[in-house]
Amino acid sequence: MASKPESITHKEHSLRVVERVNLRAEESASKKWEEFHKALVRHRGERILVVLIGYPDPDCIASGLAHKFLAEQFDIDTTLLCFHEVSHQENRAMVKQLGIDLQLYDDRFDLHRFSAVAFVDTQKIDNPISDKLAGKALLSLVDHHRRAGEVPAEFVDIREDVASTAAIYTEYLRARFPKGLNPREIDQIRLATALMHGMRSDTMAWLEVSRLEFEAASYLWPCVDQSLLKKISAQSLKPAVMDMIQKALENKQVVDNFILTDVGFVRGEHRDGIPQAAEFLLRREGTETVLAFGIVDGKNIDGSIRTRSDSINPDAFLKKAFGLNEERQTYYGGGNIRDKGGFQIPLGLLAQSPDRELLYRMACELVREKFLQAIGRKE
Repeated sequence: MASKPESITHKEHSLRVVERVNLRAEESASKKWEEFHKALVRHRGERILVVLIGYPDPDCIASGLAHKFLAEQFDIDTTLLCFHEVSHQENRAMVKQLGIDLQLYDDRFDLHRFSAVAFVDTQKIDNPISDKLAGKALLSLVDHHRRAGEVPAEFVDIREDVASTAAIYTEYLRARFPKGLNPREIDQIRLATALMHGMRSDTMAWLEVSRLEFEAASYLWPCVDQSLLKKISAQSLKPAVMDMIQKALENKQVVDNFILTDVGFVRGEHRDGIPQAAEFLLRREGTETVLAFGIVDGKNIDGSIRTRSDSINPDAFLKKAFGLNEERQTYYGGGNIRDKGGFQIPLGLLAQSPDRELLYRMACELVREKFLQAIGRKE
């Protein structure tokens, strides 16, 4: 008589489910690396440009550095290009301490040397030199934000369920170097440290992570310079940023669990003080969402949103609040789906007004009106 099959426990069943999920994840990761590998092989020996959009944050910078390192394995000469100076104190420390070569674009920059372009930590391929890049191959786009549409790149990897682009690039490194990075190679130490800081920054110091971040951290840790990582993460605030936080406190408007505030006129080099002001005000008891903004270089209204609300999707909130730039067919704002986002509204002809007080009042009124509409409130 045949014996009855032994029943499995709930714990055993759960473990088997986890094993199957892990196996599928590994197969997917292997497939993605194979696709990226083929794209890099096609451009072996060429010069490519990695474009860092906006004001590069640690995740963006680290991902660009990882792209450069991987491309070098295929004799690809890679340049990291940005359009704004790095201003946040931690980001400046990261670039300086890790010796990261970021090229700041100006009219003297020779674009003819490059045959292809890559984008990291963004899906906004529209940039200040889009017309000059026309005709160049779009090698790759890797990002972790909400998918914004189809991208005509040779290789595309967009994962909304991952908390950082740095974790995705670390997965490629794991596939290329399964035994780990070399802790005796200074370039690999710097790369591991940059990626770890990039993940830390985009996960609110490891509070909001996916499984991939944990796996990436485990892989990178033996090669990370811990003392350097601490030094980068413990930078002092600039006096100008502290003044901006003070202005944000003075100008705050509390609406239920929302705060709307502004920091007045801001120099471009201090623009990163706007999100820092939002993050500071989010610590106020009873506050779930903060929207902070300022007038940068008298030309744009730049703003940031920070939230810990379960019901606020920063990306959807900002797109609903500020809408579409009809001329460029891009949204004025956007972000991730969890906790942060930003927006920029050009002032156009208004920027030429000699009356700064009037300009300030008009900017405040515009943002206030859009904000109150977005949260369903009226004056």
